[in-house]
Amino acid sequence: MDNSFIISLTLVIATGILIIVTAYVVLNSMSKNLEKTLRAEIIRQNNKDFAKLKMAAYERLALLLERNSVPSLIQKFTKSAGSPAQISEMMQHAINEEFNYNLSQQVYVSAQTWTTIRIVKEQTLIFIKTTEKWLPENATKADFLGSLIIKMQETGEIPHEKGLQMIRAEIELLFN
Repeated sequence: MDNSFIISLTLVIATGILIIVTAYVVLNSMSKNLEKTLRAEIIRQNNKDFAKLKMAAYERLALLLERNSVPSLIQKFTKSAGSPAQISEMMQHAINEEFNYNLSQQVYVSAQTWTTIRIVKEQTLIFIKTTEKWLPENATKADFLGSLIIKMQETGEIPHEKGLQMIRAEIELLFN
């Protein structure tokens, strides 16, 4: 074999190796760029989905607060039969049931908002219990419900409004 053939063969092999290495580098770079783009898209989509879940949680908690508000409870139990103690017990049970149903929402809101929701629940339970305890023994259901309204007007504080304000403030921070 002569030298020119060996040199030609070496050039062809070297060119082939160079093409293969270049193709590998280019494809590897494209693959990494595609992977970064796909990751960014997945993260963006997950953030979008998580924002939807957060918003749904705020909506559920606002509904929880409304359902557990004293005015809503009065309206709900106006036609129920029973003594003040029984109506009070039914109201407390309804509050706890609604709260327990929405426990999972705490995952999507701040600790401060969830703490506020728990405090509002406890304040409402205490409000109902103390109002019922202050009634005379011969009080009727109407006396109890009327006392709830009067005490609410006297104090001027409606616990569920504090919770709703917290939810609105947090939504503003997150979505504005």
